[in-house]
Amino acid sequence: MRIRGNERGVTLVETMMAILVAFIAMGSVGVVVFSAMVANKNQGTEITRMTSMGQEKIEELNRLTYTDSTTNTTLISDTNWNVGLTPNSSTDLNYISGCPSATADIGYVDYLDANGLALSGATCAAAIAGGYSYERRWQTTLVSGVTGLKQITVAVYSPNAVQTKAQMPYMTLTTLKSQ
Repeated sequence: MRIRGNERGVTLVETMMAILVAFIAMGSVGVVVFSAMVANKNQGTEITRMTSMGQEKIEELNRLTYTDSTTNTTLISDTNWNVGLTPNSSTDLNYISGCPSATADIGYVDYLDANGLALSGATCAAAIAGGYSYERRWQTTLVSGVTGLKQITVAVYSPNAVQTKAQMPYMTLTTLKSQ
């Protein structure tokens, strides 16, 4: 049997080079997949943690009486932080960096450490002086057209979390409180 010159097989060196290129390509894809899995796991853990913090605040506010307008549900003892369930529909729930400057926000925000414990202080600045890991904000509104019903919405932000797409992780929970 004669082998013609143009019917030659693949050499060992060519096979090894093809395998090396395939390994490099698979390694690159593997790094991307691994990074995406880690980011997804971290985001999921962070959202779970923030949901727990939001639920804790909703339960705290739900324990107040419907007409309570004097309880301070934060650990900040500064002036005007004792608002209870006073409706504050003028408050938006956007993240604020540092202490609130708008009167509508005072008393409707607290700051939590990395363990989810509320920070305390005689003033807002004193409470957050050492830094905070989470900002929890809430809004109480009267439900339009329904007597004796308030809506409580809580938002929790994590400014120190690993951020994807340059967006800070946050979550929002809403409940109703009847008279």
